[in-house]
Amino acid sequence: MPGEVQPGTVDLISSLHELIRQLQRPAVAPEHELWTSQDIAAYLKLSGDTVERRIVVQPSFPTSVQPCATGAKAAKRWFAAEVIVWLRQHRARLPVARRTRQTA
Repeated sequence: MPGEVQPGTVDLISSLHELIRQLQRPAVAPEHELWTSQDIAAYLKLSGDTVERRIVVQPSFPTSVQPCATGAKAAKRWFAAEVIVWLRQHRARLPVARRTRQTA
């Protein structure tokens, strides 16, 4: 019958609701999230090269973390919360993204 619930359906629905709930919350708390220079570039809407040459090299920029000594994952990373605080404090001295070209 159309109104009947099949055995196991309630368990399946309950499991799906639990999975959805887990996926909706962040896996890492924002204050513990690590950003690469590319993440910082995306946040600022600047190129990765600009961030690497003009921002992360500033003496007052937060200290980086390097989780691995070698390999692709050896890139420097910074705590997102520290970077955001620093960016807000230094926003007057940050590079500005170029305007996109207008099409004729």
